Amino acid sequence: MVEVARFFMHFTQNESCGKCVPCREGTKRMLAILERIVEGKGEEGDIELLLELADTISATALCGLGKSAASPVVSTIRSFRAEYEAHIRDKRCPAGSCQRLKRIRIDPTLCKGCSKCAKACPVGAISGQIKHPYSIDETACIRCGACAATCAFHAVMEG
Repeated sequence: MVEVARFFMHFTQNESCGKCVPCREGTKRMLAILERIVEGKGEEGDIELLLELADTISATALCGLGKSAASPVVSTIRSFRAEYEAHIRDKRCPAGSCQRLKRIRIDPTLCKGCSKCAKACPVGAISGQIKHPYSIDETACIRCGACAATCAFHAVMEG
């Protein structure tokens, strides 16, 4: 739901006429916070800041778009607060929709050490030795899925 809120805020920010400061700047700030959260860079206090910005925008915007711009964010926070907290605190996306928060790993019990995944990785995030289980450097991984697509043993997994 966090990604859904980010999508709606992106749309609203693009559609804003920019005539009033609350809508123009407020939605820009909300979008920046949501983008940080879906990238795994959210911080404690972001939820409260989003709610505060939402209140300010809806109370001071001049048009209907501005007054309702933050509604999807407020609704998703009210109904799915635990999901926001998981993004911020645990750096994980329970819905699995935030690409940067997907965890890709190689199950060493299934990996045969064939090296196909390492050869397929466009950024060299997979290392290991032939006939031994390979591993993924999650900090280098771009989560493109090339490794999973080439693994005949289904050893590359999300989660």
